[in-house]
Amino acid sequence: MSKPISKSIYKIAEKNDSSRIVIFTEYLKIDGEVLTPEKSCEECHEDILTINNALVCRLKDYCECEGEDCDCNDYVCFKYDWLNVNIDEIVAFTILK
Repeated sequence: MSKPISKSIYKIAEKNDSSRIVIFTEYLKIDGEVLTPEKSCEECHEDILTINNALVCRLKDYCECEGEDCDCNDYVCFKYDWLNVNIDEIVAFTILK
């Protein structure tokens, strides 16, 4: 069995000295800050990734235009103080500076 993607995300965030992340699932774009688990319970967080100050946008509603003057619709997004993301649903992610 391969290493859970959550461990890779924690390591990449640590190496980049940043906790800001953007996650894409098949249907969602999620912006926020990765919450690093306590050392005593790292295994508790292998299947989920906890995001603080999460901004969740449905991709279908987020960008509906094409071309250079395209504006995306942040107003259709939802804010949460924290959000647990199932790591099996993550399609792509990036750590921001």
